Amino acid sequence: MENEFNEQEKASYRLFLIFSFFLLIVLNAAFSLNSTYFRISKVEVVGSSEVIDETLLIKPALGQSIWLVNSDTFSDEILDIPIIEKVTITKEYPNEIKIELTSYDKILSITDLRSSIPKKSILYKNMVEIESDKIINIPSLTITNGPVPIGFNGEMVSLIMTIKSYDLDADAFNFIYDGYSFTGEYKDTVINFGPPLDLGSKSSALGSLLENSECRGEIRFISKEDIIADCE
Repeated sequence: MENEFNEQEKASYRLFLIFSFFLLIVLNAAFSLNSTYFRISKVEVVGSSEVIDETLLIKPALGQSIWLVNSDTFSDEILDIPIIEKVTITKEYPNEIKIELTSYDKILSITDLRSSIPKKSILYKNMVEIESDKIINIPSLTITNGPVPIGFNGEMVSLIMTIKSYDLDADAFNFIYDGYSFTGEYKDTVINFGPPLDLGSKSSALGSLLENSECRGEIRFISKEDIIADCE
């Protein structure tokens, strides 16, 4: 009888210890979530400063518990910036975070001459075009006449991404669209693509030619894969 009582005592004591342990965890978590010690007081924003007001990201984080802040905290602000591909949050306990913004690759610098005031913009990998006067070292496109066909930006992205897959200096390419014909220059070579269609296939054929041979002259497409090359 006495042994049974001792066993019950031991079981009750174990349950008490387990309950106390979990209660301690809950109280500690509640303390951490609400403690001013873990309230964010410093926010650093890295990347894409040219397209976002940093205060829009800093404001939602300041004063928040560092345990509750993640990339979803800034989802509303990031959705308003179409060129942002990824947000990475680095926490420096107890009260500092770093927000690192990764934007889509810049594909093309565009100058549109179809109006009295030239319009300059940057085309990104996700086919979003953002007005910008910033001079950067990427391929360029000048539009002299229009209209621009549907899917034009997608063709441009396909063109540049394919060229970049070859051992060529992609930034040395310059293109012109006159409303019908799409032409390009690469070092001492002039390229006539014809209409801006199937540019992914055309740039693949072009890349193979330029990567494996020196061409100073003119290259003309007669189909999306067939080329007439007048090279010296």
